Amino acid sequence: MNQDILPHVPATLPVVVLDYVLGTLTHTSPARRRSALVLVLVALFLGVQVLGALRSTLNAPRIPPVPQWELDDALAAAYVPTPPTAQQRANHLRLSSLIESRRSAYPAALFTEAALAAESSPVVGVTAVILHWKRRKGLDLVLRHITRYPFIREVIVWNNRPGVDLSVETITLSAPPGSSLPLAELRIVNSPSNVHDAGKHLACSMASHEHCYFNDDDWLNVYMDTTYTKYLECCAGRGSAAGGGRIASNTLPIIHLEHRRWRFDNPTIDLHTGFTWLGTGSFAPRHLSRRFMQQQAATPLALSRDQSLVADMFFSLWTNAYPEQMPNDLVPIDVEGGEVGWSRGVDQWAVVYGNIRSAVRTLYTILSLSSPSLVPALFPTAPPPPESHTRAPCANDACLFVTSLTPFPPPSALRTSYAASPAGSRTGPGSVLGRAWRAVSRRGGGGNVWHLDGGAEVRSHRVLLRERERELESTEGPERGFDPTRRGWTVREHEARFSELEREDGRPAGGRESAWPGDEWWMRNGSWHLAVDGRGTDTCWESFRAPEADDHFGLTLVKPRAVRQLTIIGSPDLANIRGWEDLNGGGDSWEVLTVRGDGTGGWEPRSLLSRPRVVPLSLSLVSVTLSLDPIHTPTTYALRDEGNYEVDEEGREVAIRKVKIVSRGRKRERVRVCAWELDGWKF
Repeated sequence: MNQDILPHVPATLPVVVLDYVLGTLTHTSPARRRSALVLVLVALFLGVQVLGALRSTLNAPRIPPVPQWELDDALAAAYVPTPPTAQQRANHLRLSSLIESRRSAYPAALFTEAALAAESSPVVGVTAVILHWKRRKGLDLVLRHITRYPFIREVIVWNNRPGVDLSVETITLSAPPGSSLPLAELRIVNSPSNVHDAGKHLACSMASHEHCYFNDDDWLNVYMDTTYTKYLECCAGRGSAAGGGRIASNTLPIIHLEHRRWRFDNPTIDLHTGFTWLGTGSFAPRHLSRRFMQQQAATPLALSRDQSLVADMFFSLWTNAYPEQMPNDLVPIDVEGGEVGWSRGVDQWAVVYGNIRSAVRTLYTILSLSSPSLVPALFPTAPPPPESHTRAPCANDACLFVTSLTPFPPPSALRTSYAASPAGSRTGPGSVLGRAWRAVSRRGGGGNVWHLDGGAEVRSHRVLLRERERELESTEGPERGFDPTRRGWTVREHEARFSELEREDGRPAGGRESAWPGDEWWMRNGSWHLAVDGRGTDTCWESFRAPEADDHFGLTLVKPRAVRQLTIIGSPDLANIRGWEDLNGGGDSWEVLTVRGDGTGGWEPRSLLSRPRVVPLSLSLVSVTLSLDPIHTPTTYALRDEGNYEVDEEGREVAIRKVKIVSRGRKRERVRVCAWELDGWKF
């Protein structure tokens, strides 16, 4: 059966158009053929354009987002400060007056080039590293202040504000008052980007002197002499093997209490380290910053850019040594208007805790995997030196308070705690603390994200420490020790272990049996600076426990001086001070010892010219005045005729550098000290 197929041929518009085009192209009329050809070419051109546009739309190039640090740099370059408030103008005048009132006790003659180059020099030259961003008036105040001190022989200003360059001509330095010592050498580094804390160690690494002083432009360290004196005494590393030295810094009392919990100890891998901030006035050997730059390239997990920006959170911990930190009343610089801080809208504590944990974990990993044959070791393992008994600067910056009495248990006290409950065992995924530390924090100005509960960082540490982890799983007892790489460990957990320590002797301290001081007690009674803050009986330092035999407290003078009369205002027990030759004092008495200004002879017991003069001030305070029998140097004369020598024992009176009051036996009560007076000099 035949069937017509034409009705089944689709008669759609494209077919009709194609039939028309073909018919036109083959038409007998030349004009119609040419017109059709032009239309075909135009259609092809338009089709290619449409296909190209469609392809561009569907396959748009991936433009990487602008890094947050570039945006921040652009904002900083365009920043225009607002006029200061009336209070800020008053602050500027007050700080300017304070700067003019300060003067170093160190003779400028000790800091000439020739004097510093001598092997017998008792002092060291220092390069000051000043970090700057937007606080130009703060920078000027800091520079005017620190260059009044003769030991600052070079200044490097690291300018973190891109697009706004500083020049030597626009900065004014001070000269040490009353001296012919030349101005400190000034160098300026205009950073192309804001590298935050990393600039401190880049600058210190290029310093001309072997010792660096760090100061940010938002704090005025009015304790320059005393901080430098302590640094020379405990931390400069002079006379030690290469690589010696530690950090000596200042901080607020409440921050010092916090930092005492940020100390970590594991003797099996020679880990013994602690944390401190640098920006409020710190001294450190230059080689520590140079080594820190090398450490960042040598670690199993290299620092990210954001972590380099907060280098202060890694630097002190990676020295693997306990820093020396003194609590005192810091002086903030608030003298200019506008937005001069970087941390607005940032969970700063999350950033701090997260990076401290990362720093400690990295240090633990390095020390666990380090080879004894690796020389020199970028992460030192030498045992820590004894903690300095120099505790706090006097308010007048002319002396330091010294005592063997401390309320803080050493980090080794946590070994039993970690043996009983391993690191991370107190924080589970379902706990409140565990949920809190799974939070994500962004650092202002950085833009990168840190997962504070571990993430890739923990897994990387696990890969590096897989064999050691297997050993630890089968190890019992204190050998397990402190291990921050265990899953779930946090700095908060470490703090809690310190707070839970109990006194071994079982005796309460101020109604407490805890071995760790409470925040309120430390701020009102325990901080060492309260003994020398110049406020008389308004504030007093109190020991956390009753003194044992040989416990002591006293002063170190920046400039040695003859001391004939000493007055102490403190607890009634101080009325029992006796001379060394008084054997009737008994176990409840105290004894006076001093060190000569030149350091010769060590600690010498002192005689008293008379019995102490005791004046009761209240039920809990007395004023005790001591008249010390002076020490004289023998004076030697050459007799011209006889050719021999005659010694005069009544020569020059010896100046005193240190004085301390020592307990002859165990006391029943805690000791309290409120104020001092040396020959009419009150503080």
